[in-house]
Amino acid sequence: MNSIRGSLLRLLVGLLVVLMAIAGWFSYRAGLQEAGEMFDARLVQSTRVLVGLVDEPLGELSTAYPGEPIVLRGWHGQAHGVGEALAFDDGHAYENKLAFQVWDAQGRLLLRSDSAPTTPLAPREPGYANVERDGGQWRAFTLRSPRGRWFQSAELSDIRQELAEDIAGGTLLPLLLALPLMVLAIWWSVDRATRALRRLSLEIGERDPERMAPLDPATAPREARGLVDAINGLLGRLDVALTRERRFVADAAHELRTPISALKVHAGNVRDAGDADERIESQRQLADSIGRVERLAAQLLSLSRAENAGGPVARARLSLDALVRTELEDLRPLAERKRQALSLGLDDAQVRGDEVALGLLVRNLVENAVRYTPEGGRIDVRTAHAGGVATITVEDSGPGIPEADRDRVFDRFYRILGSGHDGSGLGLAIVREVAATHGGVVTLAASPRLGGLSIRVDLPAAEA
Repeated sequence: MNSIRGSLLRLLVGLLVVLMAIAGWFSYRAGLQEAGEMFDARLVQSTRVLVGLVDEPLGELSTAYPGEPIVLRGWHGQAHGVGEALAFDDGHAYENKLAFQVWDAQGRLLLRSDSAPTTPLAPREPGYANVERDGGQWRAFTLRSPRGRWFQSAELSDIRQELAEDIAGGTLLPLLLALPLMVLAIWWSVDRATRALRRLSLEIGERDPERMAPLDPATAPREARGLVDAINGLLGRLDVALTRERRFVADAAHELRTPISALKVHAGNVRDAGDADERIESQRQLADSIGRVERLAAQLLSLSRAENAGGPVARARLSLDALVRTELEDLRPLAERKRQALSLGLDDAQVRGDEVALGLLVRNLVENAVRYTPEGGRIDVRTAHAGGVATITVEDSGPGIPEADRDRVFDRFYRILGSGHDGSGLGLAIVREVAATHGGVVTLAASPRLGGLSIRVDLPAAEA
């Protein structure tokens, strides 16, 4: 599993090791450069000292000892270690890594150290030279004296490398010794920095459906504020959804209790009927009760669908006229049974939205009008399109709704007493939910033409 804490630890420790390796390499290179500069200066100095000391006496010595060169003996022995372990009262273990020669103008070797060969250490040309000799790399400096003699000093390059390694090691050793402490400090810092995130995760994990209080942004790190805001938004939506579901279940259970009890009574009456007429009447009542339960269940499902569409709706372009015409044709047989006049007026209205939900809105509007309009009444359905608004208007010649009840009729299961109809009180609640999800507004008023109720739904019209 991915862990911010583990990733940070691996990243920081890895970067620390890489940076230390880079620092060691640069330290080694810098040490090698500094050692080279220092040893080159010492070669020059040693050669000049040698010139000053032996250039003039060599004339007499070469006369007194013709033929063989003079050899100066150095310290010889076995020594190991560093520093004082290589230094003795009569010499130093590194003497075999240093050499010098003196040649006359004719190319005769006059003087050398016992660590130098009998051949030239380097070409007899003034300046520095790097030469390969006896499997080792030598750095040599050649200087010509005023008397024409050639003085050469040389040293093995591994002296420089050892010094560079010592400089790099001296730089890196404290860092290497401090590496465990650095890793511990990084671990402590990362642990402290991620403690707020762990506390936030624990607080989120302890949430349950009964406790949807938002998280406190003040206790969260600044980098996690966006996450906290998103979670708080999600918790708020979940709280609304769960509250709505609990209310829906409670209301549905309450509303279904009465018709189900009536079903049981009518079923018992059919079973206990004393004669055929009584059984027929009980069967009729049972069928009516089944129809009411079926209608209530269908409307409950429709309401649940409308409420759960509270988010953004599908943005399909729809012909509101075609939608209204289709729903009216499905409900026309119901109006004909009551000998009602059902008229339709269309105005090429276009909207964007969910076809099923908007069809549900139209069906409930017209079905309510048919249900509450008396026999032989009239129902007018019209669409309009003006000023970026698409409108559906349903007017009837029914009893209407008193102005005092026009706000409450949108509440679920609310029914006006004395209406003489056994509706479930969900039709207008469904209409309001669907209209709200589409950014629409529902308005109730008295119909000036038919004398009953006028319901108007304004929806945003689709762009041309």
